[in-house]
Amino acid sequence: MSTVARWCALMLAAACAGPACALSAELVYAKVSAAVWRVRTYDGDNLPLAQGSAVVVGPGAAVTNCHVLAKAKRVSLQREKEAFDATLDMWDVKRDVCQLKAPALHAAAVTLGDSSKVAVGQSVFAIGNPKGLELTMSAGLVSSLRRNDQNQLVLIQTSAAISGGSSGGGLFDDQARLIGLTTIGSVTGDAQNLNFAIPAQWVSELPQRHAQAKAVQALAGGAPSGAAATPPAQDYARIDELDKLPFATERMRERYRYFLTRPLPRAFVISEGGDWRLASGAESSNPQLSGAPAERALRECEKARTGRCIVYAVDDRVVWRPEGATR
Repeated sequence: MSTVARWCALMLAAACAGPACALSAELVYAKVSAAVWRVRTYDGDNLPLAQGSAVVVGPGAAVTNCHVLAKAKRVSLQREKEAFDATLDMWDVKRDVCQLKAPALHAAAVTLGDSSKVAVGQSVFAIGNPKGLELTMSAGLVSSLRRNDQNQLVLIQTSAAISGGSSGGGLFDDQARLIGLTTIGSVTGDAQNLNFAIPAQWVSELPQRHAQAKAVQALAGGAPSGAAATPPAQDYARIDELDKLPFATERMRERYRYFLTRPLPRAFVISEGGDWRLASGAESSNPQLSGAPAERALRECEKARTGRCIVYAVDDRVVWRPEGATR
């Protein structure tokens, strides 16, 4: 989109500010795309490590998924020919929300929407960098609202296409408000149009939860790490253990992050063929669903016949250990 066309689109978007005036996909893109950036991370040798997306939420501040930053020693926010070094400013690893600080970044911030008002069936637009393809937009509907056992919203399910590299990108409503951060795409191997975002409300709550996390860290005697490139390593232990498995894939990791949002009791089972199964909730009277979650997940894994099945995690605890390791 040319500069003149973008300016005209922004003027139209500004004129259409009422709740009954839904913006077209073109106007939503014109209004918010400048706030969506590519995240590139690098290891200690300055070699590329991973990539994802981020959304500008304030002066020199952008939010992304914490898992995008795992193991990073350096982080860069990039867009077209621009690149700015960034440091970790705030984190909430349990919710997978991290904020980066890049003082040299001058980009208009998005408007945060109210996640509590998101409704199934409403139109949404995802903007991110799937497979490194900058500023890719997809459209869809809110397919469902996934809640935990306390009835708290933990995932917005959407039919808007999301692929690897879009983690930390924006999910916007038809008023160009950020309602979620895209995080998990196609969590089941044969699913179509099954994608997820974490609620934007968690971005609003990040400062308070970060302060609580730092207070806990201080009580435990941990060193402050607010300027580091990656959140505290111990908070990633449950996911990073998967890196010790030669058959772990990024889709398995995505499935595991989804597992961590499921109600207790729960279990996550993996196979040496790269498959995964999960089960959650209390035992059912249905014979097919009877038994503890670990038993149910193991049965499903063994049916797939993709290699030896292993119980990886039960509830919030990783029970798998490398051969020869002590518990």
